[in-house]
Parts: sequence; C-alpha cells; structure tokens
Amino acid sequence: MSVALTSALLATSATAAPSDAGPAASRLDPALSSTTLAEARKRIGVTGDEGQITALVQLATDAGVDVADEGADAVLEAAAAAEDLAADVVPTELTAKNAGSATPKRLGTLTNLMAGTLVTGDAEKIAALAASDDVTAIYRVATKRPSNANTVDFTRALATWQDTGETGDGVSIAVIDTGLDYTHADFGGAGTLAAYEAAYGDDGTQAVDPAWFDAAKYAGGYDFAGPLYDASLDEPGSTDVPTPDANPIDSLSTSPNSGHGTHVAGSAAGYGVTESGTTFTGGYDDLTDVSDWQIGPGSAPGATVWAFKVFGDIGGSTNLTSLALDRAADPNGDGDLSDHVDVVNMSLGSDGSPADDPDNLLVDELTKLGVVVAVASGNAGDITDVGGAPGNAASSLTVANSVGAPVLDAARVIEADAAALRGQTFAGQNSIAYSGGADVTAPVVFLGAKFDGCTPFTPEQAAAVAGRIVYLWWDETPARVCGSVARFTNASNAGAAGVVLPTDVDVFSAGISGNAAIPGIQLTKSSTEALMSEIEAGSLRLQIGPSLAMRGTQAGAGDLLNSGSSRGVHGSLGIVKPDVAAPGTGILSAASGGGAAGHVLSGTSMATPHVAGIAALVRAAHPGWTAQQVKAAVMNTATHDVTTEADGAGIAYGPERVGSGRVDALAAVETDVIAYASQDEELTSVAFGVVDVADQVVTKKATVTVRNFGSSARTYDTAFVAASTAGGAGITVSPSQVTVPAGRASTLTLTLTVDPATLEREIDPTQELAQFGLPREYVTTLSGRVVLTSTSDDQELRVPVQAAPRLVADLKASNVAFSGTATTAGLALTGRGVDAGGWTSLTSPLILAATSPRLEADASLTTSASAIASGDLRYVGWSSNAPYVDALEEDPEWATLNIGIATDGDWASIGTGVIPVIDIDVDNDGEADLQSIVTKIDPEVDLTVVQTFDLHADPSDDAIDTQLVNGVIGMDGGLFNSNVLVAPIGLVATGIEKGDTPTVSVWTYSDYARDSVVDEVTPFTVDPYDPSFWFETDPGLLVPAIGEVGTIPVHRSATAKSGKLLVLQHHNTGTSRAQVVDVTVPVPTKTTTKLAVSGGTSYGQKATLTATVSPAAAGRVTFYDGTKSLGSVTVSAGKATKAVALGVGTHQLKAVFVPTSSAYVGSTSAVVKLTVAKSTTTTSVSLSKWTAKKGSTVKATVTVKGATAAPSGKVTIKEGSKTIASGTLTVSGTTGKATITLPTSLSVGKHTLTVGYAGTAGTSASSKTVTFTVTR
Repeated sequence: MSVALTSALLATSATAAPSDAGPAASRLDPALSSTTLAEARKRIGVTGDEGQITALVQLATDAGVDVADEGADAVLEAAAAAEDLAADVVPTELTAKNAGSATPKRLGTLTNLMAGTLVTGDAEKIAALAASDDVTAIYRVATKRPSNANTVDFTRALATWQDTGETGDGVSIAVIDTGLDYTHADFGGAGTLAAYEAAYGDDGTQAVDPAWFDAAKYAGGYDFAGPLYDASLDEPGSTDVPTPDANPIDSLSTSPNSGHGTHVAGSAAGYGVTESGTTFTGGYDDLTDVSDWQIGPGSAPGATVWAFKVFGDIGGSTNLTSLALDRAADPNGDGDLSDHVDVVNMSLGSDGSPADDPDNLLVDELTKLGVVVAVASGNAGDITDVGGAPGNAASSLTVANSVGAPVLDAARVIEADAAALRGQTFAGQNSIAYSGGADVTAPVVFLGAKFDGCTPFTPEQAAAVAGRIVYLWWDETPARVCGSVARFTNASNAGAAGVVLPTDVDVFSAGISGNAAIPGIQLTKSSTEALMSEIEAGSLRLQIGPSLAMRGTQAGAGDLLNSGSSRGVHGSLGIVKPDVAAPGTGILSAASGGGAAGHVLSGTSMATPHVAGIAALVRAAHPGWTAQQVKAAVMNTATHDVTTEADGAGIAYGPERVGSGRVDALAAVETDVIAYASQDEELTSVAFGVVDVADQVVTKKATVTVRNFGSSARTYDTAFVAASTAGGAGITVSPSQVTVPAGRASTLTLTLTVDPATLEREIDPTQELAQFGLPREYVTTLSGRVVLTSTSDDQELRVPVQAAPRLVADLKASNVAFSGTATTAGLALTGRGVDAGGWTSLTSPLILAATSPRLEADASLTTSASAIASGDLRYVGWSSNAPYVDALEEDPEWATLNIGIATDGDWASIGTGVIPVIDIDVDNDGEADLQSIVTKIDPEVDLTVVQTFDLHADPSDDAIDTQLVNGVIGMDGGLFNSNVLVAPIGLVATGIEKGDTPTVSVWTYSDYARDSVVDEVTPFTVDPYDPSFWFETDPGLLVPAIGEVGTIPVHRSATAKSGKLLVLQHHNTGTSRAQVVDVTVPVPTKTTTKLAVSGGTSYGQKATLTATVSPAAAGRVTFYDGTKSLGSVTVSAGKATKAVALGVGTHQLKAVFVPTSSAYVGSTSAVVKLTVAKSTTTTSVSLSKWTAKKGSTVKATVTVKGATAAPSGKVTIKEGSKTIASGTLTVSGTTGKATITLPTSLSVGKHTLTVGYAGTAGTSASSKTVTFTVTR
C-alpha cells in the first residue's frame, strides 16, 4: 500500500505520544473469558421469550398508606377497591395454561405501600394498559436472586443481652426469602424430621397447623411463589407461573435453594439450639458462652419472625419481591398499618442494577412507614458499582460480608513425617456434591505442582492414584481451565478415592462442587501451607469426608473481608453503598428440615440477618425512633475496621466495600447520639458523587446533623479519616469540636476541595492494580468517614463519606476540509486536553453512520431512568484502522472495525445495567453472522471488553474475538460515568475479508427497557478495507488518539465525498463528549471529451483519432472500438491523438478520459461512426513477346497496385472462361508482381487474354485484357 503517513507533515500531530506497549497490548486472548455464545445471548435477553416482561401496574386508587390515618376500616376498604380495580384493569389471572400468552396476566396485587398489580405478559400489551384512566404508572420489574455459632459474641449481640437485657422482644422481623422451617428447634418447633415432613407434606402447599410452630416466634407468613416457581426458568422442571399458598415452609437445606431463608432467619432471630440439641428457652442476659451450642442464637432471639416466601423450592430467581414488601406493611391484613413489621431482611438482589431500580421505590416507601430494611450488598466481588438493587436503595441498610469466626469443615492427619501433625485437624471446605455417607482415609498422591486433573489421567497417573486421595492444583482465577466437577470426575474415573485442593486466598469466596462419587476438601490457605511439604513428599495420609463437616475453624480471620462481597455504588446517582459489614462467612445456622441441626453457608445473605437482628435490638431499645434513626445508630456505631489482614492488621477497607465498618450491637443499642447527612437522612452517608475537575479549584460543601436523644450534652472531637485518597484532594470538617445539647441537634460542615494541579488518579489501597493478571479498571475515590470521638468516654461515631473526583478535558474538534487534490487533511483539536495526575484524555474520530433522536418519555412504563438514558442512542459512528495498520506495516491481525456510540445519558458502569450490542451481516443476506457484546471479560474481573461471537457456531462455543473497549488497558479509558465508547472488532479474527462490505446494526439491551431493547439505529454498510476516511490515531493504541490540542491526520479514498464525522472526546463532560463535524471534499470539476476522426476510410489507411478534453486536465484517454480498447494515450495540452488501423467495415469509435487528479471527473465522448472500405487496385500486364511462333516461350509480367493496401494472393490469365495460367504475387509496398509463362500449346492465331486479380478482405478485384498472337 502506497500511503504516506503525515504525522510529521501537519503542524502538530495528536499521535505525538505513542504508547510503549504497542498495538498488541490492546487485543486480548478470547480464552481469557469462558463466556459461551449461549451465555452471551442470554445476557442480552435472547432466550426465545422476547417481548415477555413482568411489570408493576400502579392503579389510580388509594393505597393503605394514603388512608392509614382514617383507621383500619379505611385501609381494608382501600385494599378491596385496589383488588377490584386490578381485576378490572387486568382481568386475566396467571395460570399454567395461559403463561405463554401475550395477554397481560395478574400475578398478585399490592394494596398497602402502593395500589398496584404485578403483571406478566407481552411488553406492548402491558404498555397499552397505560391508556386506561385507572392506571397511573407502569414499573418494569428486574429479576432478583438470593445473595448467598458463635457470631453473636463477635458482633457483641451477646454482650447486648447481658448488659442491656434487650433481645428484640416485641419486635418483628420479616424475612423475604425462600421460606422458613418453622418446625426447626431454632424457632421453637418440635425439632424433628417427622415434624418437618408433616408440615411440608407433598410439596409444601398444605394449610399450616398451629401445632407445628411456636407462636411466640413464628408470627405467620405467606408463600407468593409455590414450589416450582423460577422467574428465569433456569432450573429444570421450573415454571414462571407462581402458585401462591398460605404455607411459607422452606424446602430442605439440601435442596437447590439450600434452605436459604431458614438459615437467614436463624441468624436474625433464632432462639439457639444448645449442645444437647434442644431449643434454648432463656434467659439470654445470663449467657456468657454459646460456642459449644449446635446453633448459636440469632442477634435478636426475642424477636418474632414473619416469613414471606418469594422463591420456589426448586431454586432460581424471583420477580415477586414487591408483593412481599407490600405485605410487610400490613402482614396480618387487618388494615392497621401501625402493626407493620419493624424490620425486613432481604438477602437477595440483582448485581449491577442501577440505584433507581423501581423496586427501590417500595423500599423507600416502607422505610417512611417506619420499617428498617436490611439488604444484602451482593456477592459479585470487587467490581466497580456491581452492588445492585435493592441494596442500593437510599434508605436500605446494606450489608457487606466480613469474616468473624467462620465454621469450616476439616481434614484429619492420620500419618505424616512431622509427628506434630499427626491426629491434628486442618480447616477447609468439603465438596458439596458428594453423596456418600462414609469418610475416606488414604494416602495423598502428588502428581505435580500444576497438575490440575482437567484432562483424563494417563494410565500411569491412574495407577498412581488408584484407591488414594489425589492432590489437584486449583487456580484462583476466573479463567481457570476447568472447574471442580471436571477435576473430580477425571479423578474418580482414574480410580482415586478422594481429592484435596489448595488455595492461596485468605477467605473462601465460593464453595467447591466436586461430584457425587468421591469426597474432596479444599484446604484453607494456612492449612495448605502447613501440609504442602508433606503432600509433595508423599508422606501424608488424610481422613476426609462427612464426619468432619463443621469440625474446623479459621483462626486469625477476624474482621477480614470476604473477597466475594460486592463493591458498592460510588455516587453516580447520589447514592453510596454499602452501609456496614457483618460476619457472613462460614456461618452456622438452622438447616431447613434438619430438626435441630445446623449447616454452614457463606455470603452477604448470611451477613445481612445479623444486622437485621441488631436493628431489631435498637428498635426495641428506642421504640420512638424512625427507621432512618435506627439505621443511623447501626451505621454510626459500626466502628470496627475490616482490614486486609486479620485482627485489625493491614489496611482498613473503605466505605466502598464495608460502609462505616463492622457492626457492634452493644454500641448501636446504647448510643443516644446519631449522625447523618443533613441533605439525605435516609442515606445517612455523605455522597459528593462524581466531581468533574477542569482547570480551576473545585469546592463543594455538605453538612452532617448530629442529634442527641440523651439527657445530657455530649461533646465530640471531629475529623475526616480518609480510607482512599486522590492526591491533594481533601475533606475538612468544621468545627473540629462540637457540643450537642441534650435533646437537640448540631451541624457539622464538610468541605471538599479539589485542586486540578494536585489531583491524582489513585486506586483504593485495598485494591490490586491487576486482577488475575489483567490490569483492572477503577474509579478514583476520596473516601473515608467523619469520625466523632467523645471527649468524655470511649464512644466513637462514624458517618461514611465518598467523593469521586476526576480530571476532565474540554476539547473541541473542528471541521475537516480537504483542499484541491490532496488526500490528507487535518482534524484540529482545540481547547484543553488532560495529561496529568494519571489521566490522559482520549479522542476517537469516526465516520458518522447514524443519528437517533432522544427517546420520548414512555408514559406507559416507569422504569430506571438512568438505564434508559444511558441506552438511548444519539450517535453511532465507525472507523477502520486497516489502512493505518497496513501503512505502519503492522501485523494485519491488529486491524479492527471500530463501532462508536454516544448515548443521551451517562452510565455509571457499562456492560451491566445497559449492554451495547453490535450485529454484523457480513454477506448481506439479511441475517446477522456476528454479534459483538460490550461486557466484562469475566464477572470477577473489572475490565470492559467487546466479545464477538459467531452466530452460526455451536451455542457452547466461546467468543472468536475479544477486544478492549476504547482500545486501551492499564490507563483510564474514560469508561465510568460516561456516555461514549468505541467497540473494536478484529477483522482477521472474525473472518471479515477484503471486498466484504458488511451491514452493521447497533442496539442497546437492558432489563429495564419495555422489551429489553432500549434503542436501535438504522443499519448501515461499512467497507473496512477501503473506508472513505481513515485516521492516524496513536500508533501504539490504533483505536483512539491521545486527546490533546493539535491535529489528527485524516486520509480520504479516491471516491470519498463530503459528509460528517463523529468525534468522541472520552474525557470531556456531558454532551460535549460527542461532537459531529463536517468533512468537506472538493467537488471535482466535470470534463467533456470530444472525438475527431480523420482518414482511415480505406483499408490500410490509418485513422487518426483525436480526443479533445475540456478543461485541459491531466490524465489518459483510452480509445475504444465498441468495447475493444484501441490503446491509451496521455493527455497533453488537452489533447490525445492516436493513429489506428481498422478493418473493413463500420466502426463505433469513442474516447474515455480518466483524470489523474480526483479534482476532475472523467468523461466519455460521443460515438463517432467510421466506415472503412476495401483498398482499390489496378492490374496491368506486359508480355515478353506480343507475337510469337507456335511453341515458343512467352512470359507475362502482371503488376497489381493497391491504392492504400497491398494486394496479395494469386493472379490468373484466362482466355474466355478458361484459366490458362496463374501466378502468385510478390508484394513490395502496395504493389504486387507475378511473372507467368504462357502455355506453348496455344494455337496459331490471335488470343484475347484477361489477366485478373480476385482481391482480398482488404483489397478490391481488378483485371486487364490484352491480345497475344501466335504465328506458324
């Protein structure tokens, strides 16, 4: 390819700062992600159920909360009216028979917090309900999933019982979950398998017999789901049609839902099961140690429990939480909302959903009614903004998962070289799937440090492991070659009796499945380190199996963070989470169907009920407090740091992971002073949100209210204690000491100051810059807590504070104008770029492909406004760097088709709540061949990529191409809190070849859209190998350019026409990120070509073809005879001349002018007709003798002359009609001669002889007659 790169040609090039990494750094191995085509398609809603949604239809009638002041009868009348109106608006009730129909169908009706009905059906038909005067709003429902004995001592709940006597007596806790085994001894039930079986019956739907439960503990409940319900239909045999009943009994702890709700309820309010297996009956204030109990008491053992079951026994997900939240407002349905539950526990949620999820409205409404709603933060790990709804509701009390004294399983050492190890147990976690009842005791075989068992064992390996326990390497990475099921299966097939796995992480974040055939155990990090040398030496013999379940503990793990605990939202919508942390790892609680037994589960699900119980204790101690005040007390007193190393060592986690800190029940109950954000009491925390910093110092202020409910004044020293920093950015608190009078409130002022000169892009010190070897994306935050330290005692109060400052650019792209015949022009950037503090602004120039108007407000659907705005496509553009890669002489594999989008609103984090999708029809047959999806490379890695899948491949196939969104890694790509991105798609990897002109369709997916498609643009065609314009971006990045004042070279093709470019300024703010500029290509001058023909009318005579081009442009003229080229001639002074020889006949002559410069348009002359005739000839003859004697020799010399062409062939001499002699012409020039001897037999007398030339294709015939005399 002959292209001159012009970075040095133009005045200032934006390519002046090449990356040292080179283009190879921007492309990733698709094998790093294990996402299959089927999984990817499901992620964007392609499941075969397109158009089917669940929505909450709000009705134009009073809810219970609206008429509660009028008394219970008014509430009941309002409920009846809501039920009737729901039946009028949506007459059809959901059944198994009509589940697949498009008709809107009622799942249930809300009457207390909102008058509304939960509806499923076709999105468009549900939307049509908005036309009814009886409907005021329609809310899109996002699917929720569960968030998976001595903790009361660790959280000081035990101390609370001892010191204050508070156990939550008189307080009710509603557990919205999988149900409750109310027959379990932990809740005062009979505590026998027989009792559970009687209550569960065939399928858990029979009426509840009061004899089955302790009425002092179990207040009642409802099953909104039924046994086989699963909203996502993921579970085999499931249905998305709920079959509600009045029996909320949980399924077995060994069932797919793991008895989740029972476990949760036990941690919140279980009585406790003593070492003898009986229900503890009090008193709690006398307890000093419960460490040897089969199940320790819940945080609030005196509280009653309501069970609202929203999950099926079969497992899976739910769309029914709104019904349960509404029931919590009036659990007994008597119309008296003052008897609402006091605390709700929701150990469920949806990862990555936005803070304006419609379910959060109900949480906030319930909080206003006086209910504290404790919600799990989620188990999605250290991914930016992954903490979803309802945990990101402003009013929710959102809980992270820390470590207390986890209950684990164990392995016992039978033999070892080190005598000290023999007989000792070492902590770990048993494989879950093992169905045998017997332990295995056998030697441990070591086949290699990295031998993972992911492939079948060789015969030699099988012989080595037969009847033994095999050590298999386990890599704590998301892209591990295989999971535990494959490893265990290969091991059991080889004859191994068991498996032992290691770990190098401090805390297990997930369990190990294994298989049913053989037991296995994953050792803790400390156990791995203690036993590894014996394993490698082959000297270790272990006992593993069921008898050692729950026999292990993890010493030294106190106040660590479980790595699976979700990082919360960072303030994009004014909300920061989580709020507190609590022990949720290795929690022993009630096992549903286990009688008096317990089992161990881990997750934020297990952390949340501890906090719900503590909230119940605070509510019991302060019955007059609002729900917000109870929440503040729990948060303010959560002053135990959760750290990167056990027992307070290492770095303390900040609010983004643990809120205020780990909870303290006693401090929460005893405090009579609380503090909270004045502007947002429901939130408690102070959220400065995303702070854009240009070239001036930014100052923001917020206030914190400190309220004293006590009887004496309290004085506190105040300070901001940072957990994460952002260079010189700082937060100050004034006054530095505050005195709060009894029964009054005082105010603190927080001042955030950010100077662009000192702002730095720092990572949270508890985060690693790389996750599993891949540089991560992150948001820089200045976070910490306002700490109030009492001057009179050791009390400390905390209020979490978060700000997310960032440097922003102010770059503007100018119009591009090509001049004259130039094929290169400059895209000038003016304004201010960023290259400081760790931020470098990026600019992506593209060809504008499509525009889309702002979506009109959908009056028929109320949903997440942020999700819709961030999926509302405004501009789509494309570029190809294939010509640039060619010009740089780089590997063609780095060539990419780049699709850029700009949306109407910012996303907090792309690829979760909203997913851009690109469909590519390579062969233009109307069917997409490739599908590219913007998402995280793996759920455990904070790195946003575009994965491209072959839609004709097997659904189990992985992506064929994985590229970095925006084309950068290891630097800020401007992906968070943005509305623009570029998705590169590898040309070679996806099989797009030269000559292909694919059709591209771009759309955005979200659960919050009416039919899951937020927006789409008109499809457009691209030519990746011959784009009309291409750009010299950064040679080390290839996709974007470094955004700085200067010029980006733009090249054009020979056929390029004026149009528009889309320039994405990734580090600008708001609407200035997407800029549309004109690109002007000079309109070429038209030419005319005239053809003149002279001569050539006779064969052999050349015709002179003269083409006259006007204006006299440089180029070449090709002359044609019909379609046959007669040759090309360079135009000189506007003329081109060529002499041509043409055959006899009529010719259609024309001249075609092709200009050298694109400044001119070629032209073709009119056709000139030329007829070519045969050349005329003349024949003459001379005889050697005109009179001769008979028998003498006479020679005739025949001459044939052609006028314009030479004669050829024979001449004949005839007498009469008889040929008497002939000869062949010898030609010279246009004359032919032949010498012919006359026959000697001619008779005496005069002979009339005719000499004739017959002619050829190009010459005409001619003849001459002479007289010859023969004498005797």
